[in-house]
Amino acid sequence: MSTKTAYLRGAGDTDPARRVTLDELREHCSSVLRACGLAPAPADLVADSMTDAEARGISSHGVTRTRIYAERLRGGMLDAQAQPVVIREDPASVYLDARNAIGHVGADVGMDLAIERARNGAVGAVGVANSNHCGTLAYYTRRAALAGVAAIAISTAPTTMVYFGGRSRAVGTNPLSIALPRPDGPPITVDMATSATARGKIILANQLGQDIPDGWAVDSEGRPTTDAAAALAGSVTPFGGPKGSGLAMMIDLLAGGMVAGVSGEGIGDMYEDWTRPQRVGHVFITLNPDGWVGSSAFLEHVEDFARRVHDLPPADGFDQVLLPGEVEERALERATRDGVLVSGTVFADLQALADEVGAERQLSGVVDDPSGTDTDSPSGTGA
Repeated sequence: MSTKTAYLRGAGDTDPARRVTLDELREHCSSVLRACGLAPAPADLVADSMTDAEARGISSHGVTRTRIYAERLRGGMLDAQAQPVVIREDPASVYLDARNAIGHVGADVGMDLAIERARNGAVGAVGVANSNHCGTLAYYTRRAALAGVAAIAISTAPTTMVYFGGRSRAVGTNPLSIALPRPDGPPITVDMATSATARGKIILANQLGQDIPDGWAVDSEGRPTTDAAAALAGSVTPFGGPKGSGLAMMIDLLAGGMVAGVSGEGIGDMYEDWTRPQRVGHVFITLNPDGWVGSSAFLEHVEDFARRVHDLPPADGFDQVLLPGEVEERALERATRDGVLVSGTVFADLQALADEVGAERQLSGVVDDPSGTDTDSPSGTGA
């Protein structure tokens, strides 16, 4: 395994944060990826996924990921020209080989096929092998829900998490996302890692020279730590102890062992392993309400359920009981209106990266008013 890494510890975020419009951020990231060999369509897809995460307050999967994708493209760890190929299919399912394309491409095609299959019946199922990190799974399940079908997505990840009762890396932070359509609002969306937090949040804290909360990780000796660098050398912990641990194991065996033919240490680490492809596996399952109680009846039930949740009395310190995904939707509304606040460290890295690869775009941004009240989403996802 190579010693190369793309998350060297920063000296702290001393440069001022800058506010950047979503369009400018998206174009900048796409320009960088095109300069690294991606065609315009996949470059735009990856840039949109990262910008969407940034706008929703999920900075761990936002534009800070541009460098690692760029470096893996330049290092030959991703096939910039790869097109997913159907290995096997039937009326309800598809087995797809992503052929080491950047993960967003395999996931995008996989979800499109799952939506198509569900529309032709009651259920669609697509397994994607030989893929890579694909950003937030909610980016894909939300799209299915907007198309009128319910969606479930799972994905493998490299071994960066301990099993419950263990002290060393044994399984990935294998994420899960579920999204349901709504007639009068955005999809109800759950997107979560099986770890106590997404490892990307620890990577971001390390870049910014920040500590992490108790309970997120252990060091290389299996001892709890709040030091981000020690956590990266060690392991993240499963959420809910045996619950997160067991769920991660099942995702590893389904999306990994069954679909991709590889699990556990057979999955390459995007940041630390520069000797082999990742071989990530994804599974997308879609359900067409018309194949069950009917779309109208289901959507009416969902909206009635949503109203009941919103009408619940809130606990102390809360204004309202929210549906899963509503915090992120509100963040997206603010970001669409006001732009997103990019830390000085990440902003400088995006500029430097554009120079390194000869990208056509540069960020401008505006130094932000320090009295702003932007908050980060508590949600977690993926690796």
